[in-house]
Amino acid sequence: MKVPRTVRYRLHPGSGSKNRQLHGTAGACRFVWNHMVEKLRDEYEYGIKPDFRHYSLCQVFTVMRRDDGTTRWLQDYSSKVVRISLKPIETTYKEFFKDVETGRKLNRKPPRFHGRHITPPSFPIDYQSSKVAGSSLYVQKVGWMKMVGNNPYPDGEFKSGQIRHECGNWYAYLTYEVQAEASLPHSIKEVGIDRNIAAGRLAVLSDGTKHGGPDLALKVARRKRYQRKMARQVKGSNRRKVTKVRLQRAFQAERFARLNWAHHVSKGIASEYDLAYVEKLNIRGMTKSAKGTKQNPGRNVKQKSGLNRQILASAWGTLELCLNYKTEVRHVNPAYSSQTCHSCGHVDKDNRKGIKFKCTACGHADDADVNAALNILAFGNGAAGRGGGDTGRASCHSRPEKRQQMGKESSADFAT
Repeated sequence: MKVPRTVRYRLHPGSGSKNRQLHGTAGACRFVWNHMVEKLRDEYEYGIKPDFRHYSLCQVFTVMRRDDGTTRWLQDYSSKVVRISLKPIETTYKEFFKDVETGRKLNRKPPRFHGRHITPPSFPIDYQSSKVAGSSLYVQKVGWMKMVGNNPYPDGEFKSGQIRHECGNWYAYLTYEVQAEASLPHSIKEVGIDRNIAAGRLAVLSDGTKHGGPDLALKVARRKRYQRKMARQVKGSNRRKVTKVRLQRAFQAERFARLNWAHHVSKGIASEYDLAYVEKLNIRGMTKSAKGTKQNPGRNVKQKSGLNRQILASAWGTLELCLNYKTEVRHVNPAYSSQTCHSCGHVDKDNRKGIKFKCTACGHADDADVNAALNILAFGNGAAGRGGGDTGRASCHSRPEKRQQMGKESSADFAT
């Protein structure tokens, strides 16, 4: 079985002409994207169902490219790369019209415009428009470029990727198809992982191990200093442009620190356990803004925005992503995992008081996060609790209907 793996490398164009060609390719993709988005939006507003198929969009692009007018400059850049960049339009419109036809709440909106100064210059590549040979990358109509990075070059087949301009440098995100790890042995070691936002316990294992996050105090202070400095400077000035690049690098340093932490923690978990159970969390939905609308304004918007920042800074998704290709990961239903006593199965919101857990039925006391991690492990493998309580069936204590529902939604329903 083969699985995808994405690796990031620093890209060195090697000459000013290649650097300009990369910027031009990204600009051509952005120009054609905005043209297609505007065309489809106009058709939809006039009551015409837009033809958003990728094949039809490519035909329109071919006409634009062969035009003797203002779009003839598109011939200077790779047509294959531009065609690849139009694929997300079809996918997004399919989801949008599916919600419209069924009358459901719109989870997807039509594609948006890509701003020149808002969206970083980037464009997708695949095995048809690019080639990878060792530490070199070839992009059509750009040429061969050298790649440098700490990550080893995977022993797999190159499938797709993305070229991005970040903090004044070019980077290549390449996706390889590599051979998956061998199947699980008959005797496996399992672990439950509870993710939090509290400092010092972003990831708590069912064996009692607590993993704290990276130390970002200095990086956050530097980033805030650049934010204040940039707010005082005149828009469009050269000094503000320099500060903007430094601010981007400060954000990048924070992101890399979280990624490095996630890789170290996931490597330690994968080296000790063969199977990890995590909560199935909708992080995007959990971090939505609470500001509401003009007709229905939200409440506690500032507090919710602070919580959203804490959740995003805890690297929940990054940790799960790093675990996915190092060991087997399965999802479980997170409902009442922090309110359930792992010893007897009693469910009560009064069981948990901050970081302490004490069951109101049997008196079992434990660390609240460790208790939650043990419940996640029990929900995943259906094993009995430490005190003999069976988390796979309804409890005889309070809220039996909820315990029964939790038993049904076990690893068989939430396995990936």
